[in-house]
Amino acid sequence: MVKNFTGRKTSFIPFRRTKPGIGAANHTTTNGRSTVTRHLTQYAFGACLSGTLVHFSDPTSPVQLNVFTYDENSYTEGKYKKVDEIPNSSLTSAAPMLWIDVDGVHQRDIIAQIGNRYDIHALVQTDITTTEQRTKLDVLDDALFLVCKLIFRDIGRTGHTVIEQISFYFKENLLITFQETPKDLFDSIKNRIRQGKGRIRRSKIDYLFYSLVDVIVDHYMDVLDTMGTKVESIDNQLMKTLKRDTLESIYDMKRDMLYLRAIISPLKEIIIKLQKEEETQIMQESTNIYLKDLFDHVVQVNDSIDTYREMLASFIDFYMMLNSNAMNEVVKTLTIISTIFIPLTFISGVYGMNFDIMPELRYKYGYYIVLTVMASLAMFMLACFKRKR
Repeated sequence: MVKNFTGRKTSFIPFRRTKPGIGAANHTTTNGRSTVTRHLTQYAFGACLSGTLVHFSDPTSPVQLNVFTYDENSYTEGKYKKVDEIPNSSLTSAAPMLWIDVDGVHQRDIIAQIGNRYDIHALVQTDITTTEQRTKLDVLDDALFLVCKLIFRDIGRTGHTVIEQISFYFKENLLITFQETPKDLFDSIKNRIRQGKGRIRRSKIDYLFYSLVDVIVDHYMDVLDTMGTKVESIDNQLMKTLKRDTLESIYDMKRDMLYLRAIISPLKEIIIKLQKEEETQIMQESTNIYLKDLFDHVVQVNDSIDTYREMLASFIDFYMMLNSNAMNEVVKTLTIISTIFIPLTFISGVYGMNFDIMPELRYKYGYYIVLTVMASLAMFMLACFKRKR
């Protein structure tokens, strides 16, 4: 992935959304070869922080289809490169559950083949391949379609906090997930399917959907914990030194919080809608209790975002107060110096007049007396200012 960006002389990489949208790619053709230049697309953490929030999508990587077919007694797993290699499975109520995990949404022909095979509407296919979609839930005739953002810390490779789009299309006994890049975030779910642990193998496809969304929300909480640590570091830095970089860090973090809130807050309404969803009958009543727990987690995430936003706003006020106090100290020092020199300037001005008759000018020790008076007056005024502080 080619990344184009510019940044301040700080320890982070600032960037904004690109036009025409997040994940936009410019294609140029030279001598028959196609060149793709991608741009950094989301937001970065603050200047004094170690993490950056970035968006990765590599259209040169091949699409991989990970297929899980399971029921309470057995499961099968396969990895395929082409849609027609996937074994045909019945989607009746008595058939096993089918989960197709698609790694890569950049090859539209493969998405179209999946759509034709599993009757996915063309507009839904467009939403899947357009990676700047907002978080939303669409209730279709016999299926549900969810688009949300996957935010996680890529500790193993870059150390950044990565943001990607993930889409869920599911109907009776079928769940298809579309991810931008391969990753191991759902390995715990896959291992539970392989080992037959938990409720997944004994439940309908809606419980698998809940389990995957629950993993996504757990990663939201992990990212917010990391950002909370960085907010505390900004707090400690404010108490030690007053630097402009600190203010830039605060504004960067506040911008990140606003963006995360825009991503995560719609999930509350979506979960409520899933609990009340009765048109498709995909969501089982037995799953509602788990959705309530998921709703509590989403509320907790949103509350944490609001708390950090308020803290950052108070940091800005505190920074301005410290900056004002520092300016007041400078003005105070200059005022004291000016006040001391006012009488000294008066004395030197009096004896600087060019009159012929000024007896003090002809006195032998007049110059030393005037210097002594001026020095004594300055020391007296300094003592008075020190006493009054």
